Amino acid sequence: MDLFDKIQETDRKSMLKCINAYARQYTRGDYIRYPREADSLIGIIEEGSLQMAAEDLWGNRSLISILQRGAVFGETFACARKENYVLSYQALSDCRILFMDYSRVFHTCSLACSFHHRMIENIVKIIAEKNLEFIKKIDVVSKLHLREKILTYLSQCARSSGTATFTVPLGRLKMAEYLCVDRSALSRELSNMSRDGLISYEGNRFTLHIPDQV
Repeated sequence: MDLFDKIQETDRKSMLKCINAYARQYTRGDYIRYPREADSLIGIIEEGSLQMAAEDLWGNRSLISILQRGAVFGETFACARKENYVLSYQALSDCRILFMDYSRVFHTCSLACSFHHRMIENIVKIIAEKNLEFIKKIDVVSKLHLREKILTYLSQCARSSGTATFTVPLGRLKMAEYLCVDRSALSRELSNMSRDGLISYEGNRFTLHIPDQV
């Protein structure tokens, strides 16, 4: 979903000026936002990708999601006006982030511009798509056993691609963080699952051996 979907190019500059939007560049590894950092800004990824992770007081980190171009972040805390206690956002590549003030985005100006209403609708759709990803994450980590977590995650990837052979977007380390498991245990269980005939894989390319079509 594109933030500017169905908004004319000529209207974009007026819209961004109306909401006091501004863009910033980040390099790979930069933190866009730290835990306990509060603000009223919503971020939109114009270029690059971010890692959204939860961190505790001891520095232990759990990968929540990989956010790609077009994704919205920071809206939950900006809308609820709550301090961000646990989440950090870190650039996985060089990024360009568009920042907008929540109050200017969701409270239309006196002109009630039609494109402003369209942008709000687009943001809501983007947020809804992200919430669906969170539901998938919950489905994965709620499983009791490692094999169940892996099968659930791989099944989601297969359904998204529409085929039993697909490429996962995460390397082993990121996959282990996403599943909330140890990397060595993940690699060992993948090998066991291949031996048991459930899957075959090479690198990030997987095939599920299932009787029914995905």
